[in-house]
Amino acid sequence: MKNYERQAVRRARQGGFTLIEMLLVVVIIGMLATIVTVSIPKHMRKARESKAAADIQSIGIAIQSYYMEEGKYPGSLDLLTSGDDPYLDKGIPKDPWGNAYTYSYPGAHKPFKFDLASMGEDGVPSDDDVANWKQDASKP
Repeated sequence: MKNYERQAVRRARQGGFTLIEMLLVVVIIGMLATIVTVSIPKHMRKARESKAAADIQSIGIAIQSYYMEEGKYPGSLDLLTSGDDPYLDKGIPKDPWGNAYTYSYPGAHKPFKFDLASMGEDGVPSDDDVANWKQDASKP
């Protein structure tokens, strides 16, 4: 066998990826990247809503603790962070969109209690709000 024939046989045995195989891998990676890119904003929105619901629940517990000790609901959320033994050690958090939580007593939705809400991403009262009266309605 001649030298160039041996090299051709050696190359044939080594194998490799064809252009079609490489293109197929690139297309599959592109499809996976598209699926991930499209689903991330939806999951981020759900995570922010969950964070706001957890904050509302913890602030609500602090408000109830204030009520148990003082016999009345606080006039504002600032009363939860003042004094020698504050009900919220780390202060009143901002909602996940960077806005302040809204508090009112007596509440418009819960007249004998309080309303506590995050105005959501748009910052105005709308359907995307996360609120204590909505959480109570969703409990079985």
